[in-house]
Amino acid sequence: VIERAREAFSSVDVTSFPWIQNMMEFHPATITPPLAVLAVAIGIILHAPFSFMYHWLCAHHLPPGVARIEHWSGRLDKSFIHVMSTCISYATSGSWKYFLVCAILNADCIYRQFLPEVRPRRNLTRIGLSLTASTIPIFWRGEALLFGKIYSILTLMTWLFAKYPFGGWSHTAFHGAIMFLSPLFMTAACNLSSSRAQIQTAAMHAVLQGAM
Repeated sequence: VIERAREAFSSVDVTSFPWIQNMMEFHPATITPPLAVLAVAIGIILHAPFSFMYHWLCAHHLPPGVARIEHWSGRLDKSFIHVMSTCISYATSGSWKYFLVCAILNADCIYRQFLPEVRPRRNLTRIGLSLTASTIPIFWRGEALLFGKIYSILTLMTWLFAKYPFGGWSHTAFHGAIMFLSPLFMTAACNLSSSRAQIQTAAMHAVLQGAM
């Protein structure tokens, strides 16, 4: 994108750069990043404190087994996975209608997290479904390589979570693998046509900054 911006400005008179830069600084597209990119960040930021709190309690206070599954911190951790999935569904689709459908699905999943009887298999299945729903738009758009990268990581995470091949370190490796998903979801958000204006404007602004 930056290379294309350089080409666009290659024939522009240097004396006009300040005027162009001033115009772009007040352009609405320069005020915030693309909404889809913000959706990824918001989802991750909302989930992070609840994930940290639950895992900290597991490390210091909660014994293994039912106590962890039924504890309020575990229910909140899983609930905010659904919140994050809802945000990512907008980031990958750019569609408010699709976001609304996923929000309804995830709201029902969150409700079931707080039922008196905890059903771990059902809850994990629903987490898997919500994550799948958030990635389907990438497949629909034909971004096969990006979709494959995401599902390679999700497959690795599933294996680490289900098989625990490295004992207690398996869960650490599981969370290490999660970190590779964030930039891929950011890439999906940047690839949306609705993100193009902000990205192009930011690229042109960067070129102007370097030229002045």
